[in-house]
Amino acid sequence: MIAIFLAALAAQPATAVQAQCDGAADCVTATPEQMFALADTLFEQGDKAGAAEILEALTQDKHPELRAEARFRLAAVREQLGDLAGAAAALRDLLAERPEANRARLELARILESMGETRSARSELEQARAIGLPPEVEANVRRYASRLASPRKRGLTLELTAGPDSNINRATTSAFIDTIIAPFELDADARRQPGFGTTGVARFHSTDDIGPVALLTRANGLANLYDKSRFNDVQLSADTGPQLQLGKLSLRPSGIIERRWFGGDLYATGWGGDIALLAPLSGRSQVELRVSRVKQDIRPNRGQDGWRTAFDIAFTRVLGPRTTAQVALRHGRLDARFEPESVRLWGGSLLLAYQGKSMTLFGEAAIAKSRGEAPLFLFGERRRDTRIDLSGGAIFTKAKLGGFLPVVRISHTDSKADIVLWDYKRTRLDVGLTRSF
Repeated sequence: MIAIFLAALAAQPATAVQAQCDGAADCVTATPEQMFALADTLFEQGDKAGAAEILEALTQDKHPELRAEARFRLAAVREQLGDLAGAAAALRDLLAERPEANRARLELARILESMGETRSARSELEQARAIGLPPEVEANVRRYASRLASPRKRGLTLELTAGPDSNINRATTSAFIDTIIAPFELDADARRQPGFGTTGVARFHSTDDIGPVALLTRANGLANLYDKSRFNDVQLSADTGPQLQLGKLSLRPSGIIERRWFGGDLYATGWGGDIALLAPLSGRSQVELRVSRVKQDIRPNRGQDGWRTAFDIAFTRVLGPRTTAQVALRHGRLDARFEPESVRLWGGSLLLAYQGKSMTLFGEAAIAKSRGEAPLFLFGERRRDTRIDLSGGAIFTKAKLGGFLPVVRISHTDSKADIVLWDYKRTRLDVGLTRSF
């Protein structure tokens, strides 16, 4: 009876409902706003079924905006109740009346994937793209869609920023370094060098069907160019491998190649492979495990040649309609040809992102501890350092310049080390543009 009464209540003007209540001792009137508030209260008190009943009644309201809001909230409540099919039905009803509601369409795609309906999820994503998405949302959708073997097979993200850098060579401020032989004076290039830097980032992905297998290939480029060109640092990497769906799990093994140039000269090469496993934990959270192993060759120091291994785990959760968080843990090791150059690393990071109406705000904090495997001859002790990285910034989503979005970022690094070579601080301001194609 409550559902029938609430449906009538939502569909009729307050005067009509009041007339229905005249003479009834247990009958009350309420506006749609009050009913939304009541649904929120019931949900917070743990009565999710009661909240769903009120929201279902509001889906019969005569105003399309209120019907859409009720269906969107109803989908969220049904998902919390474990009724994914009911949540998808509420969103489909919403989209039947308002096909341009891309936020609801993206939620529908996410829920469909959780139900194992990957093909339908891909279809909803493609419709959302056809209608149009903000560039920063488009980038996230493309990353999400790439693991669903999205029909959109190509993607490119570009970023170009520039700004002052307090320490372009990540070096100590100390003029001397103590060794077991005697104190040595460091060359000027081995000490902190402030300057002005320009950074370019490019990320490309391509998905190609080879028989029944979808092959995902990615290429990444990073160029840090400075007013002192001897410190220019350019890195390129590429990986390729099949995307495999194991129920709700996504598994991707791949091969990797790397190249790095410093000051215009080839500094390092690498080759190897990795394997990544992505597992949804709920409709709003997922975990990704990744293991990689790369054989590196360092041209200026052959003692650093060896195998680099990394174990990463990242937990991502949607905290609210506009807020996402990611916690990551990492363990890495370098087994170098010369044992004193071998290093073990442990670290973690926290990333928060908030998509506002006119800008996307983001912030990240990370810590990493490195420990050498054997004492370095000149210093008579092992490498021991702790590094803290902090960064934050904004992407201005309403201020487009030829399709590019302005971005501002500030970052700071503080590395504390027993050996002065790894003891330094660095602060940089970046201002530039970014765009996803």
